[in-house]
Amino acid sequence: MSYMTPDETFRQDSHGIDDSLEDFRGGSVIAYDDLIFACTNLCEVLEIENEALESHDAETVKILTENKVALAKLYEQAMAPLTKHPELAETLEPEQREALLEVGIRLKVLMETNSMRLRAEMEAYQRLMDVVVQHAKKQQTTKSTYGRAGTFDDTANGAVSLSYNKSL
Repeated sequence: MSYMTPDETFRQDSHGIDDSLEDFRGGSVIAYDDLIFACTNLCEVLEIENEALESHDAETVKILTENKVALAKLYEQAMAPLTKHPELAETLEPEQREALLEVGIRLKVLMETNSMRLRAEMEAYQRLMDVVVQHAKKQQTTKSTYGRAGTFDDTANGAVSLSYNKSL
């Protein structure tokens, strides 16, 4: 499997490339190697992230984010020509199409699992925060404030502020 330049790809009339693809000369063609690289590595990152989410390992998920974003951008860039011109898939060898389909299906399954686990994790954290907030609101806390004379004033009325993770 070797990557061909646009000119090499379109010179291969003997491989059944339709002349209707003439418009793509000098333009983008499928960056097969980039696409396979991005998909394969995204699958690996998602497998690790899914395991981390399952074991509630937020640190690992955080560490993987940068790689996941970079691979997603590479995937998007490599996929753009195919998205705009699906007929470009005909320029791929049958083995390339099969490999791309296989890794694409694997990626889709892993992305669905990842999405489900991320939503569940966020929902769990939100529920925990809701419980903490409700409990904090019910607490009676003594407070001391400074009065006008610069002395402590324990008689001041009002709510006591509570801060947790800069979100309350």
